Amino acid sequence: MAVKFANNAYSTLSAGISNSATSFDVASASTFPALGGSDHMYLSIIGGSYVEIIKVTGVSGATLTCVRGQDGTTGTAADSGDRIELRITTAMLQDAFSSSFTNITDGSNIIVADSTSDTLTITGTGGATVTNTPGTDTITIDAPAAGASKGFATAMAIAL
Repeated sequence: MAVKFANNAYSTLSAGISNSATSFDVASASTFPALGGSDHMYLSIIGGSYVEIIKVTGVSGATLTCVRGQDGTTGTAADSGDRIELRITTAMLQDAFSSSFTNITDGSNIIVADSTSDTLTITGTGGATVTNTPGTDTITIDAPAAGASKGFATAMAIAL
């Protein structure tokens, strides 16, 4: 489930909505990012005296499907013409960081961050692995040379 972004994305509500509407129309969805699969984006509905953050899970033409009252806000009735904008929100950043920095791979280089064990492991194309030790702020580098044991190769690499 990837959070999507776009610069300067906004529209207006085509009609008023209730505080619990989970589907509504905007004047145009052309500036918002395309959503596929389990993608989503966070938008802010901006009225005269409130701002509500919603999690948009689908876009079909000018119709948005969403989960209301996100990121500490409450579902609020909105008027036709109220702005709806893609703004930076705490939920957006948390989703982006949690999905982007969990596992990163290009097929041969892999970075795995495990918050449960407080471990970060980086594996390179040549089989070299860098791993932190939880709670000690130490890093172990394992880069075995051909025909040498892992411990010997590491010790030699450090000695050189």
